[in-house]
Amino acid sequence: MKRILPVLAGAAVAAFGALIVGEYEFEGVIPVLAGLVLGVLVSEAVALGGQWRGRVPAAVAGALAAGGLVWAGWIDSGEGLEPYPALAWLGAAVAALTAGARARGPRARRRRSSPPPA
Repeated sequence: MKRILPVLAGAAVAAFGALIVGEYEFEGVIPVLAGLVLGVLVSEAVALGGQWRGRVPAAVAGALAAGGLVWAGWIDSGEGLEPYPALAWLGAAVAALTAGARARGPRARRRRSSPPPA
């Protein structure tokens, strides 16, 4: 239950974001900006303020954010009536990379071994 709720929250954020972003035309920098924003929002929902960080939440957040942008592209295409916007794939890639990087967290620093004192 501890891990299911963040995933459900991330899915809800991705779905809500897809419904909003899908109403806009995928032209210019809109898909990139939408990917950045949705990636950040989904990753924060999955990570829940830093309580769950690592490779698994990064993969989950990236997949959810990318899925949200792919769905938004489908909505923008008139739900399949028009050609799928090519820039939606770029937005999905940006969303996946952003969400994955933010949910993974900061890299652990390796301590350098110092020579023993003389």
